[in-house]
Amino acid sequence: MKLTDKRFWIFEAFAILSTALTVGQMELFYKLRLDSDVLPICIIILITYLIGHAVAWKSNKSCAWLKLGFATYLFSAVALAVFFAIIFVIDWLSATEVSDDVSADVHVGLSTLDLTLVIILIWGIVSFIPTMVTTFIASLCFRAKTTVATGMELRSISLESIGVDGIAYTKSETLRIAEEYYNSNIPILGGDVYFFNNGNIKPTYDNWYCNRNNSETSYEYVARSYQVACDYIKKYPDNANIFFSIVKGHIDE
Repeated sequence: MKLTDKRFWIFEAFAILSTALTVGQMELFYKLRLDSDVLPICIIILITYLIGHAVAWKSNKSCAWLKLGFATYLFSAVALAVFFAIIFVIDWLSATEVSDDVSADVHVGLSTLDLTLVIILIWGIVSFIPTMVTTFIASLCFRAKTTVATGMELRSISLESIGVDGIAYTKSETLRIAEEYYNSNIPILGGDVYFFNNGNIKPTYDNWYCNRNNSETSYEYVARSYQVACDYIKKYPDNANIFFSIVKGHIDE
């Protein structure tokens, strides 16, 4: 997880939407009054979602909304359990004995902490739907982006969603780029193969590489690396869901 990754901060911002949906449900179904007394509860909900979103994002390397949603809910629940523990400890430390002159028939009622626990427990129940809704919306935003397109034909995809700073291309587009590198006297160090389907990118762990020989001239290395790349890409089985990334090098004159 990189703090410079815009997707992480966007996903964290979705915690605000999750909080709004959760509080809205609590108000609708449990008659929760939105006033200053409820503000601490809203803050706790928001912090819990922020923690859940952050950990879920770090532990997931795909845009599969169902997996991301369950992970967010799970880690938010863990954060919720921590709040429960803290509140119970505070409640235990601040507990006072009931005076002897108070009749057993007198109803003492719920303390503020008890009421907070009840509200947070209700939140734990109603937060599932908001979590899944917001992660679904987020996954739509994080679908691999088209960088070069003609009509409806996808030619390239961003690899940001799997933590790779780069772009992968279709077979024909990769061959075209490889030729541009060759014409520009840029060697191709190697490349990786990815599978793209329904917005999800997975590495196939297939790859190629081409190291420079000590006896090669710069031109010979550029030509050979281009040939190695083209041979590998052309021989790879045709599949519309297969994309290639290229690692380019440079020539030290």
